[in-house]
Amino acid sequence: MVLGGAGFGGYKLMSGGHETHDAAPVVKPAVFVDLPEVLVNLSNTGTDRTQYLKVKVVLELPDQLLMAQIQPVMPRVLDTFQTYLRELRPTDLDGSSGLYRLKEELTRRVNAAIAPNKVSAVLFKEIVVQ
Repeated sequence: MVLGGAGFGGYKLMSGGHETHDAAPVVKPAVFVDLPEVLVNLSNTGTDRTQYLKVKVVLELPDQLLMAQIQPVMPRVLDTFQTYLRELRPTDLDGSSGLYRLKEELTRRVNAAIAPNKVSAVLFKEIVVQ
């Protein structure tokens, strides 16, 4: 065992101790697509006052090629946003957990609308509840 260790140490010393590294994988930069601002009235919870939600959203795409593929179905994506957001109540948007659930649900709905393609994420630029 000692001879094996000494042999390995000698090999490393003679080879200069350099290790061969594989080339690092090339990371493609993400592509971002701005969607038009969406303004909807929230579901009325029995109050007389109507509340509104204004959302500006950006889709994060894994590559540039996907942008050209989803442009023709963008009306379907916006329709999905409109119909879902109109069913929300103001309490659904409370706190960071409410916004996280909204982001996850919008991502799921976008991916269903553009299937078999997938977006990496739905990102919020602006959210206003009034």
